Amino acid sequence: MKSNESEYDCLLHGIYATLERPAAWKDFCALLREAIGAASIQLSAFDRQRELFSWADGFSVLETEPLEFIPTLYRDDARLEWLRACAPGKWLYCCSDAGNSRGQAVFEPCVLAGAGRFVSLCKLIDSGTLTAMIACRRHHGDGPLPEAGRALLERLTPHLIRAMRLSLHRLLPDADALARQARPPAMLVSALGEVLHSNEPAQRLLRATSLVRVRSKRIALAAPFQTRFLEDVAISEARLKNHVNGARAAAARVRALRIVSTVDRAADPEDGHPTHDNDADATLPAAPEVLYAFYNVVTPGEASAADLRAMAALTFYHPRSAPAVDEQVLATAFDLSPAECRIVHMLVDGFTAKEIAARVNVQYDTVRKQLQSIYLKTATRRQPDLLRLMMNLPARGRPGAAG
Repeated sequence: MKSNESEYDCLLHGIYATLERPAAWKDFCALLREAIGAASIQLSAFDRQRELFSWADGFSVLETEPLEFIPTLYRDDARLEWLRACAPGKWLYCCSDAGNSRGQAVFEPCVLAGAGRFVSLCKLIDSGTLTAMIACRRHHGDGPLPEAGRALLERLTPHLIRAMRLSLHRLLPDADALARQARPPAMLVSALGEVLHSNEPAQRLLRATSLVRVRSKRIALAAPFQTRFLEDVAISEARLKNHVNGARAAAARVRALRIVSTVDRAADPEDGHPTHDNDADATLPAAPEVLYAFYNVVTPGEASAADLRAMAALTFYHPRSAPAVDEQVLATAFDLSPAECRIVHMLVDGFTAKEIAARVNVQYDTVRKQLQSIYLKTATRRQPDLLRLMMNLPARGRPGAAG
């Protein structure tokens, strides 16, 4: 490897460029990798309150080094106690293979060091809320990092720490922004089912229905929806990590779960709605309790999704909760045609089916058939149910959903 003052100045500029442009961390990692002859450079931030990686960036990070294994090790593995106790700013030079350590300390968990390779680790920040670290890995055949490389890392360390501290607000997920503390009940849930955040309407919802519960800090939906929900989030996470084409767009798509109580209940007189209207079947029996869960998959911060834990941003609709939303979400969640969306919006505006037929210049039977299609797609059975559902869909443009 080679190092000189111009190279150092370039690296220094790269560090402070991240304050204005967070994506510049990848550029810095590429420069550092070249300067010290590393196989890969990895920066990561671990949110200790929520026990998940909230940010990561790097260069040439191999798919054989998945970050999802590290949180479990960080919490539970006794071999990492020495890493937890190590002071920030101190570099550790380790090897994953005792037989080829070449005098280096042996750091056993291969998930960090990589099989048969050398790694240089440094904690940049370690507080009650966040641990940020950098890892520089070298291939087995390249040997340990030479003294010149270590000297360069030591020289850059104070600047890395300063830049990390100035960027602290970007390294922790903004749970309120992701879960959107709006009127609809909302939760932020990890791929393992851990409830990372819930707003006040969600707390009220938990007291109003047994169709969703939080037990030991984990979401509990009525069967079989719990398994279906967690499997879907896990699949989205795997696709994001593997950079599958279209994975970000698919993750951002709003899904809908219709969770129905197994016990029938009479219509709630507090709903303030009649049990039928002119366009619905007046002989329908009392409907069971229903809870709609809308969710899409998000990743916190601005880092590469392939290196992060995925989370589900959930909003709920329940007969005892209510507010309004967006036509495109209605179309996306339920696959309504433009004509069907138009009918729903006219119903919200107070027009009857006959008035809608006259306004759009179609036969009344055509509107009735379109209404039946809408009921089928939205799993509703009458106009009051449909209208309340329409008024409680989640808003478009969730933070973190754009890809």
